[in-house]
Amino acid sequence: MTGLILAAGASSRLGEAKQLLVYQGQSLLERSIRLAFSVCQEVVVCLGAEVKQTVSIIEKLQKEFPALSYVEIENWEKGMGESLSVGLKTIDSANDVLVLLCDLPFLTNAHMKNIISLANPERAIVASFQGVNSPPVLIPSALRPLFKNWSGDQGLGKFWRLNPMLCEIIHFSDKFRDVDVPEDREYWGI
Repeated sequence: MTGLILAAGASSRLGEAKQLLVYQGQSLLERSIRLAFSVCQEVVVCLGAEVKQTVSIIEKLQKEFPALSYVEIENWEKGMGESLSVGLKTIDSANDVLVLLCDLPFLTNAHMKNIISLANPERAIVASFQGVNSPPVLIPSALRPLFKNWSGDQGLGKFWRLNPMLCEIIHFSDKFRDVDVPEDREYWGI
């Protein structure tokens, strides 16, 4: 299984690159990489904005995680769908892929293990936090062709709305609170 971390955005609503924000002593990007490696054998990070600083974080972590790599998304400004599409194309088509975002401070290793425990070769496993569906999403290799032409600002929400029969929702009691606006930064003490 390969982890795919989407960390290419400029975080325009927040006003600064969220992947570089420090939470509990580590950047949100580093935290996401560590979470991904808690259940994945390899991890690919999609980069766009702030490439120089994010590559620096990745290069330091490659000493600990040699199976960590990154891909620069040429048209990252188009949105999450662009990163998802390009990122998936860099991963062996036979691999299941666990898609994560780097701005979810509430995620834990337990969430990752619960999602992986439900792995199904025919259905995507979608996390739901108090009714808010969100990555992490486990995409089995059989469903990856559905993302071949994904582009623009199409996040994963479009996928589970259009294909509910191909998704299994795993419900968590945790409240969904990402880091998108300055108030979120205050909430998390970042």
